[in-house]
Amino acid sequence: MSRKHKVSNDFVEPDLPITPMLDMSFQLLSFFIMTFHPTPTEGQIAMTLPPAEEGGGQSNPDITAEQPKKFVVRVASDDKGQIAAITFREEGSPDDGGENLGADLGAYMKKVKSIYEVEKKRIDAAQGKGSKIPPPKLTLEIGDKLLQQYVIGLFDAAVQAGYTDVAPVPIDKGKR
Repeated sequence: MSRKHKVSNDFVEPDLPITPMLDMSFQLLSFFIMTFHPTPTEGQIAMTLPPAEEGGGQSNPDITAEQPKKFVVRVASDDKGQIAAITFREEGSPDDGGENLGADLGAYMKKVKSIYEVEKKRIDAAQGKGSKIPPPKLTLEIGDKLLQQYVIGLFDAAVQAGYTDVAPVPIDKGKR
């Protein structure tokens, strides 16, 4: 019987070059830091904030609150740049044609003023109940060839009636 003796080997430490690996890792890190371009933040981030009176900041708008009524006045022009036809409608109404006011600026002024007075009464009644309704909005869809004096007249009549949000836009939606 022969006995086998364990042969003891000396502990061999692996040769691991740390310095070149550190150099390479710092080079990669610096490359990625220098070439990083974050994308711009997108729109709004929906989050719940405390009410303004508690936290001192602004709270999220109430999406269940009543929205302002929007009215659209379409003003077509003839070849000479004068008013050919004026139509008045509420945005989103089933009647896409709206009420025809002809080419009379006086009829337009009366209609805009009467609608604003009705909306003002509705807003005042809602404020008495504690809810807040924003004022109505008016969009003027204007023909391409309409002269500036008529555009200013339409705009002034709306402001005199009490509208604070009047937006003149071209009739052609591709030009907006």
